[in-house]
Amino acid sequence: MNAHTPGNDLITVQHTNTEENTMNNANNNSTLNFIKDLGETLAYVGQHAFDWIMQASWKKLLLVSLLTILTGGLIHLSSLANTAVFGAILVKLFANKDKQTSSQV
Repeated sequence: MNAHTPGNDLITVQHTNTEENTMNNANNNSTLNFIKDLGETLAYVGQHAFDWIMQASWKKLLLVSLLTILTGGLIHLSSLANTAVFGAILVKLFANKDKQTSSQV
């Protein structure tokens, strides 16, 4: 006798590999588009932040640094604020030296 028990059935799954179903399609990949847009935005913001740091006076940079540290402490992002301030001061110190030495040569 052939008894039919659940779980012994053979199920055939048909998988279609069309362009709209794959993540390899760069034109319709929303995650890849988001990452590309995020990278472009970060590059744009970083370039303008670097330009502002180089053009700002030390007095203005130290005032903005103090405000950044205070705000970062208030919203519990002090490590991020400290990193941003330390990085800005390093950029101002070393990039300014490179600019001065290249203009003296």
